[in-house]
Amino acid sequence: MTQLSKYLREPYPYVYGNKLQLLFILSAITVVSFLFSYVFEPFEINATEHKIPYLWILVLHALLPLPIAFLYFSIVNYFVKDQSKWTLGKEMLILSSVLILIGIGSFLIRDIIYENPENWSFRYLYEEIRNSVFIGVLLLLIALPLNLQRLIYKHNKSLETLKIPTTTASLKQQIIQIASGNENYQFEIQHFLFAKVESNYTEIYIHKENEVQKKLLRITLKELETYLQNASNIYKTHRSYLVNLEKITACVGNAQGYQLSLENYAETVPVSRSKLKEFNEHFSKL
Repeated sequence: MTQLSKYLREPYPYVYGNKLQLLFILSAITVVSFLFSYVFEPFEINATEHKIPYLWILVLHALLPLPIAFLYFSIVNYFVKDQSKWTLGKEMLILSSVLILIGIGSFLIRDIIYENPENWSFRYLYEEIRNSVFIGVLLLLIALPLNLQRLIYKHNKSLETLKIPTTTASLKQQIIQIASGNENYQFEIQHFLFAKVESNYTEIYIHKENEVQKKLLRITLKELETYLQNASNIYKTHRSYLVNLEKITACVGNAQGYQLSLENYAETVPVSRSKLKEFNEHFSKL
């Protein structure tokens, strides 16, 4: 159970934030679902109950998940603030929830499809949810773990060409002064570790006086980038993170991209998949 729990906490890419990409994925699943049902006919068919031709029943069942899943993931997007914390377990949980909702949707449209006085019975509610989950089990139990291992292998492979320097160069001494509302905050650039978005704020982490200090400022990450634009080794590794590349001590790959270890900091910070190539090129120039 401990190993299973650890496995489910493995980082996993969150792919639902981009609505166009989400529509493409759902459309592809719609086509695959239709073809699977049409070719294999996995469920019992009683043509005498059909109000509409069987082919249109398959089309209706294949199209139904698209609006349900799109609305559901739009709601999920609102609550997912830090995609770097997305895991395989969370992916399986939300996909399982979608399958159940699709099953409920299939139950609610039974009167359109079937001539059966028991359309609204608990038996058919259970049957529709079961059928929906059955179709999705291939994705949950086979495709997701395989994709996880594929991404981990791919990202670790790309790390083979990346060499972490044993010693870091010294950043030019520079004091950064930031105006945030009525507050002015300053720090020396050589003490800067990283910064990350936290709701409407940005957290700045610096290592000073033998401890990591955190400062919460009401500015955007883009505004902070402007303050740090003259520091060449400050790099945006993720849409929510700015990192001092000279503080990196180790780098490992996972399904989301890379995880960076920094000097004097116990946790890791991410490099997103979309940034890997650019990160490798930028880091190799240090």
